[in-house]
Amino acid sequence: MKIEINKIIKLANKEEYLVIDKVHMGKIDYYYIAGLNEEKNDITNNYKIVTLININDNLCIDEVLGEDKLKEILPLFINK
Repeated sequence: MKIEINKIIKLANKEEYLVIDKVHMGKIDYYYIAGLNEEKNDITNNYKIVTLININDNLCIDEVLGEDKLKEILPLFINK
């Protein structure tokens, strides 16, 4: 699986998100994504930072959670 900026991705829960930006820290790529509305013509006020992780040789999208981790990563997108 490859995630590209300005492309739409679908999560396991069937929600669709637009990939807005990508940053690299350490050996990890972080992606800033925004939820799409039902018509898929605009973004909603639902944003996430996600990474790709390998589970049983399958690449999966993993949401970055936790205030400390988000405080560390979010400035990378802002300072870009």
